[in-house]
Amino acid sequence: MSEQKGPGFFHASFTYTDEVLSDFEALYLQKKEITPATRVALGALGLAGAIYFGYTLYNEGFQFTRVGYLLICSILLVVAFSRAGKRPDDTLKKYRKHYLNKGAAFKVDDSGVELKLEGQQSYARSRFKEIYGLYETDLCFYFVIKGKAYYILPKASVEGGTAEELRKYMQKKCAKRFLQYDVSKQ
Repeated sequence: MSEQKGPGFFHASFTYTDEVLSDFEALYLQKKEITPATRVALGALGLAGAIYFGYTLYNEGFQFTRVGYLLICSILLVVAFSRAGKRPDDTLKKYRKHYLNKGAAFKVDDSGVELKLEGQQSYARSRFKEIYGLYETDLCFYFVIKGKAYYILPKASVEGGTAEELRKYMQKKCAKRFLQYDVSKQ
């Protein structure tokens, strides 16, 4: 990774510690949860829709659009009562296995975000438009590349500017706002 200086250039060298990966695990599990209020809303909408569209299908006969709406309402009910956040997920195991105690070099410049892990020949590089989500805890920034692919950057390791400057820069470049997560209670 070449050494550059100038506006919009941030870098970091750090080791993925147990503290950083525990922060990631807490964020990941919290992000997968469906809040009780959301479950109630989904359940109420699903039940009301199922009753309404079921009743109209019964009275007025078969119609494709109403069958579709009835299926959507059924899916809302399934989501409202599911325990999806509690299912086992190997993502956390993979991150712990591949990242724990590994050194990393991180770079953010005008062309995107780059992460190189110790012991690997290649590096991960993503343009800003490939970053689907920006998450933040008290300890780290998280840049989501694909469904379960995260660039994890401890805030304390940011050089070339402050964590606040990096937050503003990433929000501007990605045209997204950081979602804040309080994982300290976990």
